[in-house]
Amino acid sequence: MNKALRVPWRLLSFGVAWILAQGIAESVLGPLFGLLSRRVGETVPMYPFTMLIGVAAACYVALRFVDDVPWSVMALGEGAWQGKRMAIGVLLGTVAILGTAGVLWAVGALRMESTPTASIDGAMVVQDSWGGTALRLLLLLGPAALWEELVFRGYLYAVAEEAAGLWVARLSSSVAFGAVHLMNPGANVRTTVVVMLAGLCLCLVRERTESLPAAWTAHLAWNWVMAAVLHVPVSGLPFATPGYRAVPSGSEWISGGAWGPEGGLVAMLVLGGSLAVGLRRRESRAET
Repeated sequence: MNKALRVPWRLLSFGVAWILAQGIAESVLGPLFGLLSRRVGETVPMYPFTMLIGVAAACYVALRFVDDVPWSVMALGEGAWQGKRMAIGVLLGTVAILGTAGVLWAVGALRMESTPTASIDGAMVVQDSWGGTALRLLLLLGPAALWEELVFRGYLYAVAEEAAGLWVARLSSSVAFGAVHLMNPGANVRTTVVVMLAGLCLCLVRERTESLPAAWTAHLAWNWVMAAVLHVPVSGLPFATPGYRAVPSGSEWISGGAWGPEGGLVAMLVLGGSLAVGLRRRESRAET
């Protein structure tokens, strides 16, 4: 069968396996997370973990029984989990978001203010230390970023690349990545374009390092620095801000407003510039 004609069947099989596996995970883990939430006195989100279980199971079913291909097609082959490659991802994600925030601060579009108690979007919550909040955010954002990478820069990218080539894989996975984020609070055309640019940059991280985990750590570093270090919303989603928070000022087009720094013009320029540099270096390496 033609590779392009097999794409709908492959994606359908992946989606069905995902739904079934996630449903089973929710049935099994639901009571456990309910008990844990009662013990700690606040809701412990279950969805990042059940989503990750569902996606991981779908990847296994698709690669093993539908496609009959190795994990390396998703950049999960030998050496993909090397510490050096993952550290490169952490560095790239951290530098990108701190660079964005630094420019916003320099032009007066981002300022820091103290918060007397931990709060989420102005609502008071239980006081917690910075370290405790940062750890909880890591446990929440880590699985969320991983399942997104497995779906978009992992399976979807692999299917599109085999069927239609590298650029179709980059563009289709990034457009889908942006479309999913349209469901977040405050999403609009501008924020979606920025998310798509971020998706393209993560594609380059995957390609340059030959490691999907490197794209995951870049993605996680970007999100975690925003939530745990800068105390700003992540893709429109607010988190606890113990002690202080960064507050946008001026035009939302520049600062990103309630969406967070990643939703404005500065983030668009930083990601666009990073993408241009990455593509240029890739072309230079290909020529040599």
